[in-house]
Amino acid sequence: MEYPRPTAPPLVEPNEPTAVFVVGSNRWGGIYALDWVRREFPGHFRNFVFMSARTVDAKCYSGSDELEQERKKAEATLSYFVTHCNNRDLAAKTYVGFGIDPIEELTNLAEKIRQDFPHSIFFTSKLIFEHDNWYIRQLHSEAALTMLRRLHLLNMPMVVLPMRL
Repeated sequence: MEYPRPTAPPLVEPNEPTAVFVVGSNRWGGIYALDWVRREFPGHFRNFVFMSARTVDAKCYSGSDELEQERKKAEATLSYFVTHCNNRDLAAKTYVGFGIDPIEELTNLAEKIRQDFPHSIFFTSKLIFEHDNWYIRQLHSEAALTMLRRLHLLNMPMVVLPMRL
């Protein structure tokens, strides 16, 4: 569902509590995390930031318009979250990065966001399967746990939300 842009979106307040969400290319994970945070911390967060890192390869740097297409897709996804928040009178902002290592890009974005919003807590989700094995855990769980470890070592709080399929 697409939302119309509000005429006067709420302004972000950098010194207020900020929830930062690591989001991918689909919307449902980000909306799930946003709803979870709003339910569990009602009225606490004044800003909602959405960050995304996109992987680029040699094709994106070969002079084709692949990188620009990736940028537009990322901006469209992130714009959805901002509009979604603004229509609920929530201040929102986005950050996007591109590189060959998405965890490195997310870490760099997190450091920038933490400078811009010193009272921020990072949130990401981890898929939980009723029946899994070592392969499924490796395939679906490493990014969230790697991010958690990286941010913890940088003294940045992160919460990993379990998301059951």
